[in-house]
Formats: sequence, C-alpha cells, structure tokens
Amino acid sequence: MFAQKNSQINGIKIIPHNNMLSYKTTYKINIMKQKTISILLTLYFVLTTFYAHAQQNTVAVGGVATGIGGTASYSIGQIDYITATGVVGTASQGLQQVYRLDVNLKCYIEGYYDYSGLMKPVLNNQGQTNGLSDVDTMTIELHHATFPHATAHSYTGVLKSNGTISCSFPNASEGQNYYVVLKHRNAIETWSANAITLSAAVYDFTTAANKAFGNNQTEVEPTIFALYSGDFNQDENIDLLDVAILEPDINNFLFGYFNTDVNGDGNVDLLDNPILESNVNNFVFSNHP
Repeated sequence: MFAQKNSQINGIKIIPHNNMLSYKTTYKINIMKQKTISILLTLYFVLTTFYAHAQQNTVAVGGVATGIGGTASYSIGQIDYITATGVVGTASQGLQQVYRLDVNLKCYIEGYYDYSGLMKPVLNNQGQTNGLSDVDTMTIELHHATFPHATAHSYTGVLKSNGTISCSFPNASEGQNYYVVLKHRNAIETWSANAITLSAAVYDFTTAANKAFGNNQTEVEPTIFALYSGDFNQDENIDLLDVAILEPDINNFLFGYFNTDVNGDGNVDLLDNPILESNVNNFVFSNHP
C-alpha cells in the first residue's frame, strides 16, 4: 500500500490516490490547466497591446486623396489597421466614417406655385400628409461635369412650400464640379446652367431663367421662375402624349395623389389643362448638355 502523502510538482499540489493510474491522470489534468491559463494570459496581453496600438493610429483629418489610379476618401476617427505603400502613394485600410456633402437648393414648380414666393401644400391637398409646409417629393441628382455627364450622386427628399430642399450626398466631394439636376413626377427635368462647385450655400434656381441650362424655366411672377409642369410620362417632352394622359383622368373625376393634378389642388379637372396646353403649344422639352 502506498502512503497517503501530499506533494507538489512545479508548484502544483498533487493529491495521490490509492490507484497509481488515478494519480497520473490527476497530475496531467492539473498540468493542462496551468498551460491553458498561461495561454489565455498571453492572448490577453497581445490583444491589449494591439488595441492600444490601433487606438493610437487614427486619421487626424478628413478629405479626399487623389492619385493616378483614382481617388480615395478618408475621415476623422478612422482606425488605421493596415497601411500599404506603393509607387503612386499610400492607402490605409480601416473603419471609415463616410464623408457627406450637404447642399441647400431652391426651386419652384410651375403648376404648384401659389403667390408671394410660396407653393401650395400639395401633399396635404392630395391626402398624403397633414403638413402645410410640404409640397412634394423630388429627386436631386449630381451629374459629372464631363461628357457623358453620368449620374454621380442622388438624393430624394421633400420640397418645402418656400421652394427649399436640403440634400445630403454621401461620398460626394466638396470642391468638385457637378451639374445639379432636378426631377419631379410632373415637371420637366431641369439642369443647372453650368457644372458648379457645391457647398452648403444655396443654389437658387428661382431668381432668373438662366439659372437653368438653356434658360429652361418659366416666369410665374415678376423675377420669379419655376420648372415647367406637364411632363406626365417623364419622356423629357411636354406634348400630345401628355395630353392623352390628362384627358381620361379629367373624365374620370380623379382626386388624390396623381401626377396629372397639375395645379396641386387635389383634383384632376379642367383647371389642370391650361398650363399643360400652354407648354404643349410652346414645345417645352428638357434642355441639358
């Protein structure tokens, strides 16, 4: 019989058992526990060191870097995990906060214009909202300044009764030139007169016809200009095809959210025809580069 004695090996307390097999098994289990604790402590110190290093490597400013092969944007607070250097420059891989360009625009829509620089609350009239300051949904696009003037960025929001709309364009570059393109469900597509350098300042289409490409606006009050209304099928022309859309809606006494409600009063009726007829007779079409 073995004497029942306690002993220590490498600082680990060993409790022997009557059976030699049990003694060896207990010893191996304790050794494995000690190694596991050692590995976990090592991983903890490695991860702590990496985290501290990552927190120290942050981009101090934001902007756009341009090189031979293209551009890359970066932002405040980006953690710089990996930096790669090549012939034409350096790029950092990490978690990025997207740069956003905010632009304020102003425009009026001919049929919705009421008086004294205000438009009708069309969405309210057509049963969509209760807001008296909301006119209608519009899409604002930024197009590249160079041919073929492809769409670079797009924003959809609500035009206010005073003609203002605030747009946010993630990843658009401040200081770069873009054409501003206005799109509405029953107005002619209208472009800014030139590609412009955008900022948070207002670009105001309403002050002159020549704020639009090709002077493509109509004067709704002295010195106040608006987008032409009546392009129901959005083919960039106001013509007899649009008349064919309006007539059955008038005959069916439609009311509610319809693009044939030219004057935005909530009803499709004979009051919507005069603006359409005038623009058809004047061969109004979308004018852009």
